[in-house]
Amino acid sequence: MRPLSPAVATLALNILLGFTSTSAFVHTASSPRTVAWGHGAGRPPTAAFTSTGNAAAAEQQAAAAPAPPAAPAPTNFREAEVLGLRYMQEGDYERALNAFQRGMKLSGSRVDVVRTKMLSGPSPVGGSQGGTEGKVEMRLDEFELQAAHYNIACAYAKLGNVPEAIANIKMAFDSGFDNYATVRADPDLSAVHGTAEFDNLMNTYDKKKGFPNPFSFLG
Repeated sequence: MRPLSPAVATLALNILLGFTSTSAFVHTASSPRTVAWGHGAGRPPTAAFTSTGNAAAAEQQAAAAPAPPAAPAPTNFREAEVLGLRYMQEGDYERALNAFQRGMKLSGSRVDVVRTKMLSGPSPVGGSQGGTEGKVEMRLDEFELQAAHYNIACAYAKLGNVPEAIANIKMAFDSGFDNYATVRADPDLSAVHGTAEFDNLMNTYDKKKGFPNPFSFLG
């Protein structure tokens, strides 16, 4: 029999050994991966492959993604309160505290006329002074003060600052807040529950230990 040429012999040997290609690596322009194939036409790719191209592309996309928009700055007490409560729900107690404290410096619901200076000249009835000049301001009413101090107390408690939490609970009481049962049960205030400061405060303000008087309607 006539001997096979070297090229034909090499091809025959490859077929016998199971190679379907003279190259052991396949790289396509459509994929960044370089896949190393084992012997045999039907064998799936082994673990010897890299996907750094895909990972790098994903990282670039994440870096290029726009940051979530910042919450708009509140312009009044109510907006600051809503923002602070949202931060509390998200567990961002520092931001919640800042929002509640900022709300106390913003306009509220109570209309107040602030006298700014005395007017010169005689008054309409002959006095030596012409009266005062003033401006209208929107200040926090008693309910807003109660809510502000109570929410600030909750934020401080979540941050572990017991003295400031107690101080703001007291200011909420002094502003008229008297729902003592809520104060005793609120999980946001759990850090202060059972402390000597809290017990002393509640003994001072809550004589009935959180239970309403069922005969209060009798006067």
